[in-house]
Amino acid sequence: MAGKNEPSLENHQERVPMRMTSMGLELLSRHRIRDPGLGLNEPSGLTLNADGSALYSVSDDTKAIFRLDLKGRVSVSDSFFIGLDGLEGIALRGDDSELLVVQERSNSVVVVVDLNSQSERARRPLSAMTNYDTIAHHFPDPPDNNGLEGITVNTRNNHVVAVKERKPGLLIELDSTLTTILSTRVLQASQGFMHPELKAEKLDFSGLSYDSSSDTLWIVSDKGRCLFQYDWAGDTVLQRLDLTISTGDKPKRIPKPEGVAFDPGRKRMYVVSDRDADLYVFKLHDDC
Repeated sequence: MAGKNEPSLENHQERVPMRMTSMGLELLSRHRIRDPGLGLNEPSGLTLNADGSALYSVSDDTKAIFRLDLKGRVSVSDSFFIGLDGLEGIALRGDDSELLVVQERSNSVVVVVDLNSQSERARRPLSAMTNYDTIAHHFPDPPDNNGLEGITVNTRNNHVVAVKERKPGLLIELDSTLTTILSTRVLQASQGFMHPELKAEKLDFSGLSYDSSSDTLWIVSDKGRCLFQYDWAGDTVLQRLDLTISTGDKPKRIPKPEGVAFDPGRKRMYVVSDRDADLYVFKLHDDC
């Protein structure tokens, strides 16, 4: 993912068009992670560390970053407070040294957190970045409630990708130093961002996770209660997967999924619900 509105070419090699895939999600486990004592009430973002052994999350009503094991248990000693609330998305750099967090209310802030010192290192407003003028019209002043919701890191080139919730849904690709907007994509029906139960203008985007095994993005929708696998190079949705759990009678969709983290090595999809504060662990498998 690089270049102004252009497909990425890793090391300038020819990109082979990706075929449409047919995959499914199998729920492996569900874990309650709500902890009012710690302030983990409304998990709104999720990311996985490099070796796939731990997760980090934020709660939009608490000025804290939480480290969880893969069963959703909070490590108090590895969790810490920072000077911002209203956090919506979180991502780790590939070397696990730095966390990136987005704050929706300011509508343009990426916070860089040093994990070693557990302290805020820098804030990078979108509005201060090179090429912001190309997307400024998508961010009203004063801000509405449709701002930045998620963030992830492309581990192939270290570029950062943030997603705007709606009006319109927007992917924003940033360089690794968080100083330049490299490219953007408006998310719309022509690319495959559709849902049978929602009008296009109602569909939202609440989080995303980079998949290094396929060079694609997994994007979660709160209102759609589903995942989209998006191929940036082809500018197309490869598939939509509903986020469902069995309840005995019929499958039930996860309420308000807002954070997603994908482990490409183990084919595990981790999803957190803002409403019920649960962590869902899925296995991604070929649905053939």
